[in-house]
Amino acid sequence: MLRQGTLKNLWDEIKVAQFEELGTAITGKEQKALDNFYKNKPVYDAILDALQLSVSNQKWLSPDEFTPVITEILSDVADNKTIQKIADGLSVMDKEAVIQKDKKGNILFDKSTKDTEVVKVEEDIDSYMEREVLPHIPDAVAFWEENLEAKNPVIRTGAEIPFTRYFYKYQQPTPSEELEARFSELERLVSERVAKLFGGI
Repeated sequence: MLRQGTLKNLWDEIKVAQFEELGTAITGKEQKALDNFYKNKPVYDAILDALQLSVSNQKWLSPDEFTPVITEILSDVADNKTIQKIADGLSVMDKEAVIQKDKKGNILFDKSTKDTEVVKVEEDIDSYMEREVLPHIPDAVAFWEENLEAKNPVIRTGAEIPFTRYFYKYQQPTPSEELEARFSELERLVSERVAKLFGGI
């Protein structure tokens, strides 16, 4: 199944509807975007038709196997850049698949599986991973994302103050019998006032 949003640059039904609703209030930039959507609509439809005609239950476990197949299916209706985008949009994480690497040989990780852990400053990351993470996810890898040299620095080191842990004081809930008595009393008082309002008492 093609991941939602894969072909939004060709056709985005929601944006098209929004632009059309603007009528004469549409800006030049918005009109240009709308024109491009309509220009690309035939390509979008042709891609979906080609994919629909080629639906298969076969599973490919590497891009080297899948790319030639999807290229053959779409070569008449889409350029290479779009085909690659569609290949990515049709791909899902599979533990049985071939491990993917970039041109430098570095493993490509699925960002959708990313998680964050809060680790004490004085604790060794490797020790923490071995104790808390790897027993549950054996192939997990730790990344240090702090980058103070970037144009917009990424800061991951800091202090956490768990207010609930340090300041929360447990209070015993009110017993259900006491709550029932309160509600009954309130109900009685309300009934008396309603009766007075309508001259019953």
